[in-house]
Amino acid sequence: MSLQEEVEKIEKQFEVSPELLEILTNHFIKLADIGLNTQPGEHSLGLPMIPTYVTKIPNGREKGVFLAADLGGTNFRVCSVTLNGDSTFDLVQTKSKIPEDLLNGTAKELWSYLAKKIGKFVVEQHPDQCQRATNDDDHFKLGFTFSYPVNQTALNQGTLLRWTKGFNIQEVVGTDVVAELQKELDLGEIPVKVVALANDTVGTLLSHAYATGCSTNYVKQGDSVIGAIFGTGTNGCYLEPLENIGKLSDDYVSQLKEQDATHMVINTEWGSFDNELKYLPNTIYDENIDKVSPNPGYHMFEKRVSGLFLGEILRQILVELHGKGLIFGQYATYERLPHRLRTPFELDSEVLSHIEIDDSSHLKETELSLLQSLRLPTIEEERLAIQKIVRAISRRSAYLAAVPLAAILIKTKALDGYHKEVEIGVDGSVVEYYPGFRSMIRHALSLSPLTADGERKVHIQIAKDGSGIGAALCASTVV
Repeated sequence: MSLQEEVEKIEKQFEVSPELLEILTNHFIKLADIGLNTQPGEHSLGLPMIPTYVTKIPNGREKGVFLAADLGGTNFRVCSVTLNGDSTFDLVQTKSKIPEDLLNGTAKELWSYLAKKIGKFVVEQHPDQCQRATNDDDHFKLGFTFSYPVNQTALNQGTLLRWTKGFNIQEVVGTDVVAELQKELDLGEIPVKVVALANDTVGTLLSHAYATGCSTNYVKQGDSVIGAIFGTGTNGCYLEPLENIGKLSDDYVSQLKEQDATHMVINTEWGSFDNELKYLPNTIYDENIDKVSPNPGYHMFEKRVSGLFLGEILRQILVELHGKGLIFGQYATYERLPHRLRTPFELDSEVLSHIEIDDSSHLKETELSLLQSLRLPTIEEERLAIQKIVRAISRRSAYLAAVPLAAILIKTKALDGYHKEVEIGVDGSVVEYYPGFRSMIRHALSLSPLTADGERKVHIQIAKDGSGIGAALCASTVV
């Protein structure tokens, strides 16, 4: 088989047809409904659908100074957010890399490190208020963005289910992360109260709502806003009517309704959509990635969509094509290939973004990108083939990314009504920086059961810094 024929065969494996979009959209709605009515810990093939206990979203008129702490990876960020009451804000922040030894250290070491960083920040940025904060009423309110799977049982309570992204401190699993951080803050006599636990996707929703403004403090029946992350990972949240959340007790729902709440933000954890691979496309490359990942069998949707895996998919395809004698003929064996090409996850999705839009003569930009990233020389025929493969990988990612958006909009009847339009706040490196990614999502929405008419009523907007601004906004909702 020629290189061109082999590439066409690979492209077909990455196609997502309108028929598959419909099947996946309907399956997502089904699994979401199951998840809304399944208690944590119960065996379920549904989506996690975690209640966030956020029932109030910003309207753009909020004022005050609030703190946010963000442990979203191997960096820790502390922010001070001044809400100006006119959908604008001022932000001051610091960022620290978590020391390597803490990733596998003790719980005490981790929480103590984070508390000290928060304490140092407030003393430097708000020295006067620190001196005045002699009782709890004067303490800073902090929203804690903790982007790991948690079982959240209240706005300021959540137990860690499992670590991802490099951490492996097993004694933290099963503990209340808010209580543990607060204990260290209190021991250090740091005048900060952790009042809200926020996932980064919830923060994206809240920051987008603040920036665009809402008609009322509480979301009305029928309104729908989605917050979504398409970056290193992917996840999304949305507003679900309280009566549809079966995992909440009737007494608690009644209590919320007495406070005029009608909806609650649900963290879908859609990275785990269709872990059983009932309908998701599954190539040999996907199977290989799953085997070497830290969580085999989980986050199967994320492994086909997010930026962490796009480059690895391409790397595996290139190695396979070389093994078939179709490219990189100057390297006689696999062992002779450049070390970077043989190293899993060495190929960054940023390289794919350069190749995606390369229209230079003889694809010289692609040639340079591959030389810089992989120390890999190529000829024009190889670069043309690689560009086709890159575009197939990114298109599949974007088309799959449209599935949860279409499903949620259909499930919540968000577009029902005369001239109804909705906005989706998104954040993440892929959706913000990968060329044409949002356009490909929109195209997939038009091919999905949402139809072209529905797609025209959807506005996908970048919500900047959701994990910081959103967590502070989450804290602002606490009286």
